[in-house]
Amino acid sequence: MSTDEKWYEKYVGFPYLHLGNDIHEGIDCFNLVRLVYRQELSIDIPYDTSDFCDILDEQWYNKTHDRPFEKGATLRYGWEKTDVPEIYGLIIMTIGSTNCANHCSIYVDKNKMLQTMLNHSSWIAPYGRYYKQYTIGTYKWNPVHMKI
Repeated sequence: MSTDEKWYEKYVGFPYLHLGNDIHEGIDCFNLVRLVYRQELSIDIPYDTSDFCDILDEQWYNKTHDRPFEKGATLRYGWEKTDVPEIYGLIIMTIGSTNCANHCSIYVDKNKMLQTMLNHSSWIAPYGRYYKQYTIGTYKWNPVHMKI
């Protein structure tokens, strides 16, 4: 990594796959967060997306009223709600015209987040007005109360 390259740039370009957990075959948004935690922080989050979202269809968020990402981002799962995003913090969003918490990203730098989603490879996006309007919570890892 060059001195100008940011730590998170090596996570750009991975193909998306709902419930995917492989950087070559495809990875989803939460499993991308897990990968960053494992590689950058040596934290092994003991569950993956399939533990709180079991609909296999890529359009799963149109087929449920459940809020799996919100359920996965609770103290029970090791996440503590914060008032503002922190570096390595989890951002939970409800993108589009659904009430379902259907997306997450990881806050990587001042007003920047790493994410991947349907029809997109992983990329660094600005965490500005567009994504903030869909944000329903920001969280930091705190496994003290975890009960899974």
